[in-house]
Parts: sequence; C-alpha cells; structure tokens
Amino acid sequence: MNTATAPVRSRWTRFDRILLIALLLAYIPGYPGLGIDTRETSNAVTLGVAYSVAFLAPLLALGASWKWPPIAAWSALIGGLVAVALGVLDLAGVLAGPAPSAMIVVDAVVAGLGAAVAWRSWGLLRS
Repeated sequence: MNTATAPVRSRWTRFDRILLIALLLAYIPGYPGLGIDTRETSNAVTLGVAYSVAFLAPLLALGASWKWPPIAAWSALIGGLVAVALGVLDLAGVLAGPAPSAMIVVDAVVAGLGAAVAWRSWGLLRS
C-alpha cells in the first residue's frame, strides 16, 4: 500500500458517505423534466448531460470510497463542485430561465450539499 493513500483510506467516514447519499437524493426532485422542474428549454440535452455527470460523480465516489479512497475523493470533489456550479447557475437563471419557487429550494440544497461534499473531499485529498 502506498503511503500517500493510507491517510485517505482511514479518513473516509460514515458522515462523508452520508453527505454523498444526501447529495444524490437531493438531485432526484430537481432533475430537469422528471421532477418538480418542468421548465422547457432549448438546451435540454446539454442540461441532461450536465446533471448526469453531476449525479454520477458522487455515485462513483460513494462506490469507490471503500476500496479506492483517492479516486473517491477526486470524484467527490468534482461532483461537489459541479453541484455548486449547477445550483448557482440555475438560481441565477442562466441554465433554463427563472427557476420556479420549488426549484429555488432544491437548487439551494444541492449547492449547499455540493459545497459540503467538495469541502470534505478537499480535506481528504490534502491530508
């Protein structure tokens, strides 16, 4: 075992995994076209791809957190940063126009959880 991966392996906690699960669950009601977000947009395919990447990165991190902690930490960092970016851009009305009131709450939750995931994973990578 490499000494660079040993601290990361021991630092993945239950709380880190719960944050990833919470982020994954927060995406469900706000997925474009499926949940409470019913806005029509001309870039629906692009948004679908962006949200799919944003969903799959934390999912990969969750699965990899037991066996491959460094990969999990990088994946969680990317997923968290993308979650923050998507949440903030949607709140600003850049992605699909003004967000309905329910989506404002979902976007705020996703951005907050994404920031927490990114912060925790950055700490795992720095240790």
